Amino acid sequence: MMRVEAESFSTPAMQHQRGKWLAAVLLFAFGLLILFFVSLQYYWQGKWWNSTSSLKWEGNALKLVKGRGYHIQNELRIDDLSEPGIALATLSAPAFRAEDYPAVHWLVSSAKPDTKVEFLWRTSENPDRVFAREINWLGNSTTPLHMTGDINWRGQIMEMMLMVRTPLNAPLAIKSVKAEPPLGIVWREWFGAEPWLGTSIHFMGGNESRHWLAPLPFVAASLGLALLGYAALAWRRILVFDHRLLWALVFLAWFALDMRWQIDLLHKLGLTQQRYAGKSWEEKHLAADDGPLFDLMQQVKAKLPATGQFRVYLIADDDYIRGRGAYHLYPFNVLSSQELFAPKQYKPGDFIIILGKDEIEFDVAQQLLKGHAGLELSAELLLVAENNVLLKVR
Repeated sequence: MMRVEAESFSTPAMQHQRGKWLAAVLLFAFGLLILFFVSLQYYWQGKWWNSTSSLKWEGNALKLVKGRGYHIQNELRIDDLSEPGIALATLSAPAFRAEDYPAVHWLVSSAKPDTKVEFLWRTSENPDRVFAREINWLGNSTTPLHMTGDINWRGQIMEMMLMVRTPLNAPLAIKSVKAEPPLGIVWREWFGAEPWLGTSIHFMGGNESRHWLAPLPFVAASLGLALLGYAALAWRRILVFDHRLLWALVFLAWFALDMRWQIDLLHKLGLTQQRYAGKSWEEKHLAADDGPLFDLMQQVKAKLPATGQFRVYLIADDDYIRGRGAYHLYPFNVLSSQELFAPKQYKPGDFIIILGKDEIEFDVAQQLLKGHAGLELSAELLLVAENNVLLKVR
């Protein structure tokens, strides 16, 4: 029997179809490149041409000259302040031109991000003068400082410092400090790692102010340029108009955004795995952002009776603390408030938890709780943990 082998070949029609899809990809890529270079020139006006690589120093490169702390795993941990309520870490880095690095990112984290943190620096022009900028918190980490427009960020940078001011309610970890050129800012804002935030379920970028185009408007503008380019080519009869190519361009734009979203989710998955994988129920709660509060509520629950008709009053200023504290105490009957209730509200056998309320005092000798407007209540002290107490009404 004769054996016949069929050879694969492409017809002119198939080649024409492949050419159209290739044209869609090229148009979209061309739109991305045009907008990329135009936006770089707009934001940094030629400085990006000489953009150098980022400068980065690990936390263990810093020297703690005020305050108390230690180096661990390439980090500098600060756990206490010195008089008058400050800690100061210095970095004697090789001198660099401030104009080449319009952003400085101190990667600092804390379980209680209510500490005031400032970036200090000295220049070769004014070696005896120290300039300062306050650093903002986003979640449990600090946000980058964009130095463009700061008249003091110029010349040769001789020394960089980080100052921590009171209150320091939890240890603070300095993981690294990075000086970023324009292209480094672009890379971080588009592809940089981002921690879990309260807004993560809705969009990327958190609440940090951007100094370059966000992915959504950037891709949308690139899509617009690609569509305009296709319309011009079709009008000049270089390409034949096909509505399917319009949908192909829209799909490419959507795919680019979705891939960025998937990269971000993959990073967050790694963070979640690193924090919670292989841990017990209690260990997972302790590893969470409200781990110290969970640990305190566990100590409180150990002091409460297993059964009985009693109420638990949780007094704290912060809404989140009250809500999470009550959640960790369920199924007990918890009532939360910002201030103490009137004395007649309480019954003997009830419990009062007071979290960080300096204006409320407890007289240990007289076993008397004293609040505002002369409020007094007889109670027994059951637990003291830093500035938090558990009392039992008598």
